[in-house]
Amino acid sequence: MIVYLDSSALVKLYVTENNSSAVARFVRRRRKPLLVSPLHELELKNGLRLKAFRKEASRDTIGATLRHLGDDLASGICVRPPLDWPEVLEVAELLSERYAAIVGCRSLDLLHVASARVLKAQAFLTFDRRQATLARKAGLKVIGIHTGAS
Repeated sequence: MIVYLDSSALVKLYVTENNSSAVARFVRRRRKPLLVSPLHELELKNGLRLKAFRKEASRDTIGATLRHLGDDLASGICVRPPLDWPEVLEVAELLSERYAAIVGCRSLDLLHVASARVLKAQAFLTFDRRQATLARKAGLKVIGIHTGAS
């Protein structure tokens, strides 16, 4: 089964936050490479840089974290799946048309769920309630790492 991790889940593998250990256990049990799109990379890197801005992390720590991500990509722990961005945008627009007024989802929510659909993922891991609702409406099983259920 292909599982798409939202950036909120992916970042927990690289930065210690609430639920980091639960996400790490989930990923270790799966023993499959993690899909990391350019959208993931942008959000992860920008999130780290915001931590520097807010004085929550040093530049050295951020540099080490970015190198860790690079190492995971180089070793195959993480893989960059080929994504057809025009198709992702088209799917995101369809999801927006159907669900934005109902769910209150943001553009990034739409892009992640659309990416998961284009990549033919069956499941979605997120810590964002609205995004989880959107993913369910889009036909994805939402993974709940606390209980192992959706």
